Formats: sequence, C-alpha cells, structure tokens
Amino acid sequence: MDDARYEPRVRVNTKITFISGAHAMSLTKFVGLLAFTAVATSATAASVEATNDTNAQIAELKKELNELKSQNGDKWLTEERASQIRGVVQDVMADADTRSSLQATAATSGYNNGFFIASPDGNFKLQVNGQVQVRSSYAWQTNSAWNASRATPGNANATKAQYGTEIRRAKLSFSGNVVDPSWQYKVTMAYLPSGSQVANAGINYNPYATSGANAGNGSGATANLEDAYINKDMGNGMSLKMGQFKSPFLREELVSSANQLGVERSVVNQMFSTGWTDGIQFTASNDTLMGMVSFNNGGNNANFATQNMNTTDGAYTQYAITGRVQWLAFGNWAQFNDMTSMRGGGQGLMLGAGFNWQHGGNQDTGGVGSANTDAGFFTYTADASWDLGGANLYGAFFGNFTSSLPQQTVAGVPQGNGSSIQSYGALVQGGYFISDNTELFGSWQWYETANQGGNNPITVGSNNVFNAQMNNIFSAGVNIYLTKNVKFTFDTGWAMNGIVFQGGIYNQAVAGTNYQTAGDQNSGGQWLGRAQVQLVF
Repeated sequence: MDDARYEPRVRVNTKITFISGAHAMSLTKFVGLLAFTAVATSATAASVEATNDTNAQIAELKKELNELKSQNGDKWLTEERASQIRGVVQDVMADADTRSSLQATAATSGYNNGFFIASPDGNFKLQVNGQVQVRSSYAWQTNSAWNASRATPGNANATKAQYGTEIRRAKLSFSGNVVDPSWQYKVTMAYLPSGSQVANAGINYNPYATSGANAGNGSGATANLEDAYINKDMGNGMSLKMGQFKSPFLREELVSSANQLGVERSVVNQMFSTGWTDGIQFTASNDTLMGMVSFNNGGNNANFATQNMNTTDGAYTQYAITGRVQWLAFGNWAQFNDMTSMRGGGQGLMLGAGFNWQHGGNQDTGGVGSANTDAGFFTYTADASWDLGGANLYGAFFGNFTSSLPQQTVAGVPQGNGSSIQSYGALVQGGYFISDNTELFGSWQWYETANQGGNNPITVGSNNVFNAQMNNIFSAGVNIYLTKNVKFTFDTGWAMNGIVFQGGIYNQAVAGTNYQTAGDQNSGGQWLGRAQVQLVF
C-alpha cells in the first residue's frame, strides 16, 4: 500500500529548537509526528485501514522517543519545553475538532424558491423570500366633480391627467418549520405608508397627492405586518392555522400578488375582498377536494387596532365565519398557485365557491355600517379556473347582502332603520403565451353596488340614501418573463364610468389599483396605463 496517501494534510510550521547539535532535527520530527498523530486519530477513526496505519506511526513515534531519551537522558524534556509542546498539540487538536464538528452537523443551506438554512434532519428550517414591485402609472379622465383644485389651470372642468411612479410593494417574508416539519410558521413584513391599511401597500401610496401625509415620495413609510401565523400539519391532508392570514374567501386574493395575471388584482376583487384577518382556520384536502373554514375578526381586521370588540364603542365586527371549498376536476393543486399557465405546463380545471358572514357591532362613524348600528354582512363568490398549458381562463361572480338592524337607543331614539342593500360583481380574464416568455392577456370586470360616495361605500343609519353605482372596466396587456424571478408587465384599462369609491365592502382599499376616484358615477370614464417591473426571490 502506498503510504503517501496518508501524508498529513495539516502542517505544523512552528519549530521549537531547544536541543542543540545533531539532535535538533530529531526533536522537530518528534513534534511534527506528534501533531500528525492528533489529527490522524481524529480524522480517520472510522477507517480500519487508516487506523492500522496510524498505529504503525505511533509505534514509530515511540521508537523515536526512546532514541531521544537514550541520547539525552532525563534532561531532554523540561517543564517549559513540555508546555510548549502541549500548546502546539492543543492548537492542532482544536482545529481538527472544529473541522469535525462542522462536518458532523451536516447543516444545509442554499436557494430553492428562496434562500434557506436547515438542520440535517429537516426539523428546523428558515426560508427567506422577498418581493419588490416598481410601478409607473398614468390615469386620464374627464370629471366635472372630482377635486377641481387639480384641474387644468383656469378650467375646473377640464380633462385631468395624473401620473407618477411608486413602490407598489416591498415585502420580506420568513417561513419554515420548528421542532419537526409539521410545525410551520410564516411572518411577512410589508413596507407601506404611515397610517394606511395593509391592503393599500406601496411606499409612495399616492403619488398624485398635493398635500397631506401621503404627499411626496414615500412620506411616512412604515413597516406593516401582513402574515403572522403558525400552521400545524396534522396529516391526512388536515391542518390548523392560527394567527393573522388571508381569509379563505376569494381565489384571486388568495393567490400571491407576485403571481397575478396583470399588473394588479381586479377592482371587483378589491371591492369584495376580506383581506387579512386574525383568527383560526381549519383545512382538509385530498387529491380532488379541499375545504377551508375560519372563525375570525372579520373582513380586513374590521375590529382590530382602533376598533374593538366593545358593542357600544367603535366595533366594526363582533365575529365572522369565512369558508371556501374547491374541487379539482383534473390537474394538480400546485398549478393553481398562480393566475397563469406557462407553456409546457399541464392542463387543469378547478371550481371553487366561498362565503363570509360577519356580525357587526356598534360603530361610531363611517366604515362598514354607520353610527350606532348593528349591521350584518353576507358575501359570497363562485369561480372557475382553467389551465391549458400555455393559455388560461378565469371567471368569477361576487355578491354581498348587508342588513342594518336597530342595535341600541341613543337619547331615546332607536338607531338603525332595518334597511338592507345588495351589491354584485363579475370578472372574466384570460391569457395566452405567444412565445415561451411572452404572454398576452385581457379582462372584463363589472360591478353594481349601493354607494353614497366617499371613503366608505356602504353607509347605513337614520339618514341613509343609497345610490346604485355601476361600472364596466376593460383591460389588456402583456407579460414578459425574463426569468421566473423577473417580470415586466404593461397594461391599459378603460372604466366606462366614474369610480366613486375608495374602499370596498369591507373597507378594502381600491386606490392601490391606480384608478382614480371621482365625485359621482356620471362624471365620465377613465383611461389607465401601467408599467411595472417585479423582482421576487
């Protein structure tokens, strides 16, 4: 056997000369052999062949030691010299132990749909994901009633154009598992303007503002918490989620903003969306059927923060129940994690339906319901998604029923008038890949809702006056996928009537779509052009 393959890889360059004459070289050899023995013993213990070789070298070392002792007697090794030798050996052993320890942990790290680090057994994992969307938009409308101060100088009724660039989304997400793969977690931070709802997103939320907290480039930007939950996988397709998460209601809302067909989710989705909420959710699924049900705080955390559970002061919602069911006719669940269908992908068809029912407590002013009322909300949807491996088609219908019931008496006068209102919406969209990385898409959206104008579209109370608002919005655009991590999107849209709301059924912000709100429905249509670059990791 060639002994050269076992030549030590760790060289000790420290040379201690404490023997003069012919024996200096022999002691140097002794120190080197001693250091080698420490490394070889630690690194090759698992190998029988290597161990035998090490034993042979130890025997050689003993022989050399005996020769040194016979030549120098008992004076060859003083305490000082022994301490020096021990120091050298300890340094070598520490280095060997460190290398062995790092190797033994076998921790994994790298990139797989996100940067990650994990224990060798997979029981502990941390994954980091991020998203940045930079968007420029141009809105053009004829509007005789919308903010005359921003009209063309000298003509308050002239055509208005608003444009700007914004950071639509800047997110950082941490996810993984602890203890074992069944205990999962996710925490997502979104950087948003101060005082805005999570749903608004965008550091430069309102690039058209001339004054106020949102004026300028990112004034008052803060970090907001989106996802913050623990999910327990109980096996057999069942799981329990606790914390803050998206309500299991609208399919378009449940798909990440990074995986939408167009620049932004549809206006009707924003109108009817329940957004994020706090609560608990149970999910059960198999190869063809999935069901989700949640007991939560209501749409867009309507009783969180400045609102509360008190039935006499500021509570938008006392409780809510949200549910969704999905049937997979063919395909697989994973392909419906986005709103498109890449070339080469499989075909699939999924049908879904969902509902949100919540009971509103008394509230002071505005918002969902109005002062001193006790409103109930029942919102529902049905949808179909069809992937064709290079083309896709999606359709959804939305509805909402809101009732206002007398809740209390103020100064001897019953509050709330028992009125009820209904709102409806629909969306059809589709995309087609003309090449491996270029996708054309288009959509049609329609909604009809009761609206009194202003920030809160549904106002119920002793003075409620409902005005039916209806609109049709058409859009078309193109996606260019440079890689799966970088995407350019360009689209244009036309709203046939004035968009008179800023918030949806559950106070979900619609302004993030970049359509500009108007004073009334009859104030004229609106053109919107948007260009966006997205980076995800």
